[in-house]
Amino acid sequence: MESVKQAIAFIGGPAALGILAAVYFGLVIAERIWAIRGNPAYDGRDALTSIGLNLISSTLNLVLGLLVPVALYVLVYENWRLVEAIPLGAAIPLAFLAHEFAYYWDHRLNHRVGLLWAFHAIHHSSNEFNHSTAARGFFLDGQAKKLLALIPAFVGIDPVVFIAVTVLANAYGIWNHASYVPALGWVDRVLMTPMMHKIHHANQPQYIDRNYGQVTLLFDRAFGSTAYLDEAPRVGLVKPVYDHNPFTAQFAGLRQLKERMDEAERWQDKLAYLWHPPEWSHDGVCRSDCPKYELAKPA
Repeated sequence: MESVKQAIAFIGGPAALGILAAVYFGLVIAERIWAIRGNPAYDGRDALTSIGLNLISSTLNLVLGLLVPVALYVLVYENWRLVEAIPLGAAIPLAFLAHEFAYYWDHRLNHRVGLLWAFHAIHHSSNEFNHSTAARGFFLDGQAKKLLALIPAFVGIDPVVFIAVTVLANAYGIWNHASYVPALGWVDRVLMTPMMHKIHHANQPQYIDRNYGQVTLLFDRAFGSTAYLDEAPRVGLVKPVYDHNPFTAQFAGLRQLKERMDEAERWQDKLAYLWHPPEWSHDGVCRSDCPKYELAKPA
């Protein structure tokens, strides 16, 4: 147990960001080397766009997404925790469940609330599925998760333990964007494997808004949002984006939201796009994020 404590202290300490960066860039580089012979169609330009989007969002999100949430967690833990001390053997699985719960509901909200989807759509805007897309994002994406993550602080999960578990879960979340891993049979029924997460990135109607979890299918199965492999997943937004400039590509979701809002004349209808699901429209017309858009759009 002492070695586990040391590992948790290391992973959940100052090295946390370095570990995630090493995992991300290490996997991206390894996958690119493999793609030279294993996947000649690998889109290097798209990968560089994803890396650029990652660097921009990570830099802008340093305070809002890291320093403030950690400070709030420590504040709650130090002043309002319900349990004084939780044994490490119980704290680790509790922290994992809390992280999965926060990740699931934040992710689900990001897909079902118009404005949040405009932030999150950047992650889905790549038409490729590989390790580089794992950290493709917008700096305002995923903020609800920071609030939900305060639950384990109230329970009494030590901040270092929760950070360590979050780092490991996020490292797994980078790996589950692998382009080289096929369907894994029964494992796909338990874990959020690369194929199950590729289904989440797919734009076919039967796959949209499914498989929200990061590591497991626990909450997807509990809340009825699981989809299994049917036809080959086709990744990207329902209305595809072909922008390889990370400085403009980061606004793709906001641009599509504005396009939908511009179709409405009444300001009440314009504002309604901010909280209604992304496929909603004020006049019932199927537009960019409607699952049937590919069937409804003009030829």
